[in-house]
Amino acid sequence: MPAFTMGLAEAKNNFSRVTAEVNRTGKPLTILKNNRPWVIIQPAHAATEVADVAVDFMDEYADVFQELAK
Repeated sequence: MPAFTMGLAEAKNNFSRVTAEVNRTGKPLTILKNNRPWVIIQPAHAATEVADVAVDFMDEYADVFQELAK
């Protein structure tokens, strides 16, 4: 899957269009500053899905984490 990138100035000047496109496609967009990755814009549902996976992982292995914390 190709990475989608955009310069900071272009993203700033077209923020509404950029965010609408990210939501429409569901694909994250990496914003570059000085030609280096700076931030990633992604649909909110994607962040929620990642958090849900992390919570499920923590719940599933809670006993392991408690043992390691000793």
